[in-house]
Amino acid sequence: MTSKKKKVCGIVMPISECDGRPEAHWLDVLVILKDAAEEAGFETRLVSDTFESNLIHKEILQNIYQDDLIICDVSGRNPNVFFELGIRMATQKPTVIVKDDKTSYPFDTGPNRYVGYPRDLRHPQMEVFKSELKKSISKTIDQAPEASFIGHLGPFQVPDVESATLPASDIILERLDRMERHLFSSQKEIANRFRKMPNAMSGFQLTLSTSGEETASLTANGVSNVQVDNGIRDFEKQKISENLDIRVRHTGPYSSNIKLEGYKAGSEEILVYLQAAIDSAIPF
Repeated sequence: MTSKKKKVCGIVMPISECDGRPEAHWLDVLVILKDAAEEAGFETRLVSDTFESNLIHKEILQNIYQDDLIICDVSGRNPNVFFELGIRMATQKPTVIVKDDKTSYPFDTGPNRYVGYPRDLRHPQMEVFKSELKKSISKTIDQAPEASFIGHLGPFQVPDVESATLPASDIILERLDRMERHLFSSQKEIANRFRKMPNAMSGFQLTLSTSGEETASLTANGVSNVQVDNGIRDFEKQKISENLDIRVRHTGPYSSNIKLEGYKAGSEEILVYLQAAIDSAIPF
């Protein structure tokens, strides 16, 4: 007679330094969360565990969507944790949220019950926490969708993505990719429109002087030095610029030389985003 396969509990939490706590702290928390879930009868894993590093994003989404239960530690308000928690909440599947006593409640807690633990992980209190967590797991695993966070907000129909031709994770990734391509197309369209308006009031022209795989030199004419500086600051806030070194030399009140160095510095994508950033920058 074969034994019944255990349900899977995925764990979402910080795994590196966060909110002043080192990686070792979160490893200790992970051990405690795993112990509680395993004592409650689950197999456990971090949702980010994967043997295919090149597919890590897909694997994470699949785990978040498919795991029978998710324990999410929002301590430290880690952005990645909240992103993954948001995806899980949208499924209306069983989710237990925990946090330490130094982290303030991040959103309306009416329909949510946080299981709390002391940040210093004191033994007596952690034993109480484990007991409360096991009770919460047992109570949550069989909850109906209407008892979930979204369910408490009122009638809400979540599309049944599992019945689609593609797996849910593929659909999510495809939609994210579509959004990114749409954003790039919009930025490119703005830049192309601007290039076709030589008599525009601003008279702004961004001209590529030299270009290579990892270097590019540009000249900005017809736009104030302040607007160029503001535009570059806005551009540097975007993820696309994170591997670039940008240097600016103003050659006149309305002319500047811009030099880019780094990964894909001379690519059309980089130049489109830079032009759009300068174009839309507030000139004061």
